[in-house]
Amino acid sequence: MSSGAVTSFALIVYINPQIVLLSMLFVVFAAVWYLVYARQKVESAGVLAGWILDRSDELPDAAVSAATSVQPDKSDYRVLVPLANPSNETHLITLASAIANERDGTVVAVNIEKIPDQTSLQSAREQGDYEAAEQLLEQAQADAETYGADIETHVVLSHRAFEEVFDTASRYGVDMTVMGWGPDSHGAPGRAEGAIDELAHSLPSDFLVFRDRGFDPSRVLLPTAGGPDSDLAAAVAHTLRDQFDAEVTLFHVAEDREHGKEFLRAWATDHDLADAEIRVETGDIQTRITEAAADATMLLIGATEQGLVSRLIRGSLVIDVLDEVECSVLLAEKSHTRSIRERIFGTDDHSRASERTGSDAESSAADAETLENESG
Repeated sequence: MSSGAVTSFALIVYINPQIVLLSMLFVVFAAVWYLVYARQKVESAGVLAGWILDRSDELPDAAVSAATSVQPDKSDYRVLVPLANPSNETHLITLASAIANERDGTVVAVNIEKIPDQTSLQSAREQGDYEAAEQLLEQAQADAETYGADIETHVVLSHRAFEEVFDTASRYGVDMTVMGWGPDSHGAPGRAEGAIDELAHSLPSDFLVFRDRGFDPSRVLLPTAGGPDSDLAAAVAHTLRDQFDAEVTLFHVAEDREHGKEFLRAWATDHDLADAEIRVETGDIQTRITEAAADATMLLIGATEQGLVSRLIRGSLVIDVLDEVECSVLLAEKSHTRSIRERIFGTDDHSRASERTGSDAESSAADAETLENESG
């Protein structure tokens, strides 16, 4: 800060207090007016916000997040894809591109490079050779462009791996995160760190977790009993139907078949899937889903009220059907926040089911540095 600026601020002490107070009121009024009304009318960002976002790899995450939060409201729907394994990169980008295309949005492809704790991020940035990461993102960009999707790519250096996915979703203001899950995914099942579990209970975006056994959306099975995460699964099924001409089958297990069919017909109409095939069975839910999935090329399941992503992290996801079916599995969970009461006292499954919302999640402090930011 220049001496002239310091002197200007020092002169405030000589100004009439009433004028200072009036000026502060004008500033507060202007901020409220922008956030409540003008932000929806503005089409381009200011110079300062643009300068910060152009230098997101150099500036603190707090500054980048603040600049992102005051950006003009746009229709741009952003889909984050954390990439780690080249073998499933194409499938994840294909899915993300389809979702982004239907919503006129952008794919945000990210490779998270884990840096040893004893190495500073700045040193890693200056000394590291990340050619493999850059090649992975270049391939992702080429694949996305093949499907006509806009894409931006980032290499993120972090002392963490799986946890960084959540921070990156918050930092870049994404609406949905599409990630793979398996032996080569970020993190590993069975990890139980409290910090990771805490992040997973406050999802900053909708999440789709893909168990990759080949990307074939020609015959999609969607089991549902209702609920907000089934709503997300329905939206994804709608995308697969429109983008890949998928045949969607809605599946429900009920004690009374006729009552189950009535439920499915109403649910299908409410979610613009009235043309989908309806199938109702009785008996054990997981057994019936496994049997029905034998004819499907993709199984699409909405998360339970217990929280899908957090259960994946803890290794406590006990949906046996994930391992028993031969087709790929796509698990969906909507964004949600964890209340202060839940953070302090915890909550049982029934309380969590009734209190979860689809609001924007709180962003946690990120221990990472963006190495590269390319737009295409």
